Amino acid sequence: MDLLLLEEPGFLEGDEGEDTCTISQADIAQAVDLAASAKRFDLRLDQFGPYRVSYTRNGRHLLLGGRRGHVAALDWHTKALMCEINVMEAITDLEWLHTETMFAVAQRQWLYVYDNQGVELNCLRRFHKVQRMTFLPYHFLLATASETGFLQYLDISVGKEVATICTKGGRLGVMTQNPTNAIVHLGHSNGTVTLWSPNIKEPLVRMLCHRGAVRAVAVDGSGT
Repeated sequence: MDLLLLEEPGFLEGDEGEDTCTISQADIAQAVDLAASAKRFDLRLDQFGPYRVSYTRNGRHLLLGGRRGHVAALDWHTKALMCEINVMEAITDLEWLHTETMFAVAQRQWLYVYDNQGVELNCLRRFHKVQRMTFLPYHFLLATASETGFLQYLDISVGKEVATICTKGGRLGVMTQNPTNAIVHLGHSNGTVTLWSPNIKEPLVRMLCHRGAVRAVAVDGSGT
């Protein structure tokens, strides 16, 4: 299906010497065409934050999870609310799975799976104190990083854990994936970034990127 999406992704380019972080959403809405401007919307979430967000691969469905237990799923094109629940405990991350009918939520102790009506489908107690998650769509694997330093992979097609790796890197609070090869990238408090595959118990790459702790990691869309 990706081959049918022929539109080029948009980007923001400032004038020479202009810092793009100073450009507001209102400025962007005034500069783009009417069709693009109509897609702008505001959500005021000032009670249960801070929030984590997740979009489906086609960008249509939005999932929101607040630190204080608030979970909401909506179709942001039509602004239709699919479900809204409060799990009554802390949420550290959440992620859509292979379709917009299921999503995973990392709660205070364990990992839970819900449907798009907010009904709990499963509680995965082998996934303990998960901090970050990323879904690998071509492998049907949900990768999770825990507070205790474990990287785990869940095969959502059968609901079984397929790999558990002790990274020996302490608390894992930074995670992303390479979209071209599904290699998981983890950031660590000692300034290193490690690359992982579920088939190998040691990191594929370990690189020192910073003298301080790594706060965020992103991979270019081309994978390079």
